[in-house]
Amino acid sequence: MAERQSTGRTAFAALVLRYEARIVWLGQQMGLSREDALDACQESFIKVFKYIHRFETGRSFFKWLHRIAIHAIYDQRRRVRAGATEPLDRVHEGQSILMESGPGDLQQHLESAQLAARVRESLGCLSRRERIVFVLRDLQEMSTEEIGAILGLSQITVRRHCSSARQKLRDRLCPRRT
Repeated sequence: MAERQSTGRTAFAALVLRYEARIVWLGQQMGLSREDALDACQESFIKVFKYIHRFETGRSFFKWLHRIAIHAIYDQRRRVRAGATEPLDRVHEGQSILMESGPGDLQQHLESAQLAARVRESLGCLSRRERIVFVLRDLQEMSTEEIGAILGLSQITVRRHCSSARQKLRDRLCPRRT
């Protein structure tokens, strides 16, 4: 009995190690600070541990976990929305890029960091569904099929949300002059 529990803990720890960074990164891409993304990640794994008996053998664990993580991230966003501020780690990200780059790369890194910051700031104009589809498709480079399976949407619906998100971001970042 004790050996079985030890094996279960080891397996669960391996799952956490394998997927933790991806969930934290997803949370940050969805607008959470690193600390809030870590909280959402922890909440995700608590739910996985609590509901692992509901997981259907033969299905994709990654997709199941992603669905749980997305809900935990949105729950965390709701909790912290009232006190929204720019996390310090994002400010320091740009500084570390500048310190690590050589003189020829400096302008390119600065422009990339500025564009990434503008895109991150503009994600607020997207609906909840558009934002998650955009982050999964364009930032995490998941396939339309994978996103559909995670979110329970048809591939056509995923493409429609992605197209709508891209258009809104295009309009926001590059307004047309008339």
